[in-house]
Amino acid sequence: MKPCPAIALLEFSSIATGMLAADAMVKASPVAMLKTGTVSEGKYLVLIGGTVGSVEEAYNAGVIVGNDSVVDAMFLSDVHNQVYDAVFGKRMPLSGEALGVIETCSVAITILASDAAIKGADVNIVELRLANQLGGKGFVLFSGLLEDVESAVSISCDVEGMPEMLAGKSIIQNLDAEMIKQINNTTVFEMAKFQKLAGGEKT
Repeated sequence: MKPCPAIALLEFSSIATGMLAADAMVKASPVAMLKTGTVSEGKYLVLIGGTVGSVEEAYNAGVIVGNDSVVDAMFLSDVHNQVYDAVFGKRMPLSGEALGVIETCSVAITILASDAAIKGADVNIVELRLANQLGGKGFVLFSGLLEDVESAVSISCDVEGMPEMLAGKSIIQNLDAEMIKQINNTTVFEMAKFQKLAGGEKT
């Protein structure tokens, strides 16, 4: 069971304003969980969690104080367990016959799209990557049967605000075994390991 039924995230273009807004948020309502900090492209993120009422009140305070510095924002009153876990770094191994990828220009829209997809399609979230080492972008990986992955990608693309924030999407059927190993290990290039491929070039 997830510790917090509701979460919200605000993405600020200004670090100074982001800190000011974060302070206003925790003063406005007793949220149960808080995580703040800078990410790629000099943006400042504020993630909160708690009861629906407390998170909504704090979220509204952050939007007001942040004003024009709010790049994107999201509030989920009933966040899915997989999304909650993925936001905090939990990864799942690839399973099923297909992989779906949604790449966005915003952290907030990535979380919203992931939540909508996982609630509307029978898929698993393999990974949810947010901002760091991505130039401020985000992406989510879905796995499952082809028709379910297609549905998840479609649902993600229909989330309000997605047309402007969608950076890329793909559906890969029968992913190569070597690619599965790579993705299950990591999606960060500097952490990836070389794999010797059986059919590779010989010297």
